[in-house]
Amino acid sequence: MAQYEWHLCARDAQRTPPGDWLTWLIESGRGWGKTRTGGEWVCERAEEYAGRWIALIAKNPADARDYMIEGPGGILKNTYPTLRPTYEPTKRRLTWPNGSWATIFSSEEPDQLRGFSGDTAWLDEFAKWKNPRECWDNLAFGMREISNDRPRKLITTTPRPLPLLEEIEEDPDTHFYVGTSYENRVNLAPEWFSKTLQKYEGTRLGEQEIHGVRLEDVEGRVYSSFSKKAFPGGNVCDTIEDTGGELFIGMDFNVNPMSAVVAVKAADECHVIDSISIDTSNTEEMAQEISDRYPRRKVIVCPDPSGKARKTSAKVGVTDFTILERAGFTIRAPKAASPVVDRINNSQAMYRQTVQTPDGPMERRRALIHPRAKSLIKALSGLCYKDGTSQPDKGSGFDHPCDAFDYLLWQEFNVLVPVRRPVVRTLRI
Repeated sequence: MAQYEWHLCARDAQRTPPGDWLTWLIESGRGWGKTRTGGEWVCERAEEYAGRWIALIAKNPADARDYMIEGPGGILKNTYPTLRPTYEPTKRRLTWPNGSWATIFSSEEPDQLRGFSGDTAWLDEFAKWKNPRECWDNLAFGMREISNDRPRKLITTTPRPLPLLEEIEEDPDTHFYVGTSYENRVNLAPEWFSKTLQKYEGTRLGEQEIHGVRLEDVEGRVYSSFSKKAFPGGNVCDTIEDTGGELFIGMDFNVNPMSAVVAVKAADECHVIDSISIDTSNTEEMAQEISDRYPRRKVIVCPDPSGKARKTSAKVGVTDFTILERAGFTIRAPKAASPVVDRINNSQAMYRQTVQTPDGPMERRRALIHPRAKSLIKALSGLCYKDGTSQPDKGSGFDHPCDAFDYLLWQEFNVLVPVRRPVVRTLRI
């Protein structure tokens, strides 16, 4: 049957690319054929080397079952009966006749991947995962087995702004392809194109869902008043300079990544001159990085107030605050964290605020960011609210740099509440 003759009906972009790549990244619009491509590639890998262990990773178990395995483009429907694997849902396993097998993993439980040891993995709808960074890191440790080929991963996803996706795309060992819904037109209902897709052509949603374009500036952004356009139309300014005076650093203590934003004051403006993100790090490493980049400077850290009690990496009895103080930094922080919505609103006002002047209303942007602070600019452009909620999407990876900057702006540039005396801590030797 033609259904099983993938080598005859696959488009060139759906065939395994040649070369020594380690990751094949496909970002495409709806209906392009991502799932069918993933399923066929997995079967190809399973059949060409007996006993191969494969990881199938989806957002959750239901998505793995409904799309990757049992769906219209899934493995079971499109594999020739004599080569079709046996599916054992309770064991989360597919087993091919030649002894190759696949284990099903969920992004909701990244630690499941700690036990995997293979050379093949299919990651479906990666941009929608709950814990993309943790899953990716755990998978990397498991891609270690020797076979007839090098370890290879396939990512099939509709694009979304995700820092990790950008890192993977830029890796020289990645084969990257962007596809549109129209490439698969011959296999899809004409009405879907004429009635459904036509309605979204020319829209931002259409760019993402039809043409596979990863939008840098998306609807539903948390920091909607921030603009990555050049100042004065936006908040990015390549003329701001390090004044050589006090450095003000916002810091978030999440360890993956540890995030810090480095700024100087210019009257009532905050000028960001740098941003630092260190994967799988800790407070001591961040303090050392700041000292190395800015030696012999007076550093005032405005961190997450929870660091007064928290220990991200410290010895027993040593808090994050203590580590920073021992590095010679001064800490300014409220006694308790303010509500998230208040910090966000304060930052929004710093990015853009309308003020009344004798000549009428004027737009001010008091938070300016140098282009070198790339991680902060990406985060502010990409952090969105979870669908149907007022909560920032912490699974995106964008929240940590944003939180770090929020702490700094709330402490030193609070435009929402009267100025209060800060809690200042310095270590006495």
